[in-house]
Amino acid sequence: MDRSFLSNQAVVIASRRFVCARLATYEDSEESKLLKSLVRTRSGELENSVFAILGPDGTTQLIRPGRSMRMAFQDAGAFATGLDQISGKYPGAKATGDLSLPVAANFSVGLTVAAADSLPLVVLPPDAPEAMVKALQLLAWSPALVGQLQYARLKNGKELEDVKKAPQELKDILVVVPDTFAQGGEVVASLKAGESEGWEKVLRGVVAGQRRQVKTMRDHIPEGKRQGVFYDPANAVTDPMELRARERNRPVKP
Repeated sequence: MDRSFLSNQAVVIASRRFVCARLATYEDSEESKLLKSLVRTRSGELENSVFAILGPDGTTQLIRPGRSMRMAFQDAGAFATGLDQISGKYPGAKATGDLSLPVAANFSVGLTVAAADSLPLVVLPPDAPEAMVKALQLLAWSPALVGQLQYARLKNGKELEDVKKAPQELKDILVVVPDTFAQGGEVVASLKAGESEGWEKVLRGVVAGQRRQVKTMRDHIPEGKRQGVFYDPANAVTDPMELRARERNRPVKP
């Protein structure tokens, strides 16, 4: 779905006129509650994916929500056209201020999302000063880097125990390339505190050198099972089909 819809260039351009939110289905109770309210499912419970387009009030449904964008639009071209038509009715106000930094709920979620999307993860230290956050958020939304990186913030150094080349002192911003199953990763660069003028060059270099992994269910799931990897989200999974699939692929303990 991502390759056929969300990576389509016409869709990318059209989406710039929207506030795009990627909610965590089973990682946040409040987000789960919102997603469940949007789509009535056969099971009556929140199922794995939800797609909706809401009005500026955050409540009005501009299309009929469903499990995916494919349920509302025939293909990527129709999706882009639909977005153009909707944005024409809501031209919006001129943006004021800077966009906030799109950080994940926590480091673990950030590492998992980065691994799933085959993107580097930019990690802020626990006590990152406001000036550091401000400088990074300007880069995050710059034309050269927007959508090319994931972001997270550390709570403490213990979260980096399985990350190679992690420093003892957490004062700089780290760039981590996660391993295939987000069990760890490796620090490949750092953005030195107080030297923000050189950060863009470093980040662009990491992005240019990143080899994107193409993952398929046919290969990825069996390999995860072979390695004994299994991800449990923060909240209980309520999608019946996903529950059955999870049990089929849960590694057998020796």
